[in-house]
Amino acid sequence: MLRNRTGGPGLRRADIREGSAQEDVDLVAELVAGGFRGPLWEKVAADLVGYAFQPLLHAMRLSENGKLANLVAKSKTPLLLTDEERTTLHHNQADREQLALMTISVAMETFPKVLKAGGYDPAKNIGKGGKPARLSTFFYGRCGLVFPRVFENWRAERVQRFIGRATVPLDRVDLAYALGRGPSQPESGDEFVDLCDKLIEMVNELKPRDKAVWIMALRGYSRGETADALGIKITDVENARTKLRNEIKKRRRKGTLIVPPRLVAEWELYPTWKEKQAEQAEQKKKKVAR
Repeated sequence: MLRNRTGGPGLRRADIREGSAQEDVDLVAELVAGGFRGPLWEKVAADLVGYAFQPLLHAMRLSENGKLANLVAKSKTPLLLTDEERTTLHHNQADREQLALMTISVAMETFPKVLKAGGYDPAKNIGKGGKPARLSTFFYGRCGLVFPRVFENWRAERVQRFIGRATVPLDRVDLAYALGRGPSQPESGDEFVDLCDKLIEMVNELKPRDKAVWIMALRGYSRGETADALGIKITDVENARTKLRNEIKKRRRKGTLIVPPRLVAEWELYPTWKEKQAEQAEQKKKKVAR
């Protein structure tokens, strides 16, 4: 039995990497004989998880460079990523970590069965440089096989979360409050009604995530509250808001969206998110200086 430095059963992570493929074969035989129970299996499983976690994060972060595509190339489930999803995987550490843990968990569930059936055969699983693949490399390959399926489930859950927020009905009353025109304040005539109708139409045409962001914004949720509820970053929230604002500006320039002059004057009084960020940063500098 392989033992750790304390003399007890188990492996250190370095043992898995520094041994040989034949030692891994012997280790698998011992694990099969032990029914994948006990301290040895627990330690091996922990080491495999530790080995696969960072490479998975790295592959997702470099999905635009084909790193992830190479990992999942042998999977029976195709992995088709949208540009938005690639951007999310590149920039969002929390999403990458969640996906990595989900992938490793699914791969680990079936790993004992695969090993028991003789799935690990170094002679048939060649690693880098034409050398027999180590058990750790073989497990990482299993992660690549299940990743597309895990990603599909993650995507479905995420989209459903957006849709759940995006299907909340939006009407003129919501916009009236958001635009500073509650029931006690006079509307600006037909122009205001037309503006509300066109803005509702524009929001309803957005993708589920962006639509959810705007519905929550119009209902008074802060950027942080919106990000927490949708499981996205605050910068994603601001990007979604900025895209619609830019579209509004474009339509105003073309004359296809008319904003009442009084409302325009009121809008100009509110600082933008970037201006607020700059103001907060300046306040922090002053506090530090004190």
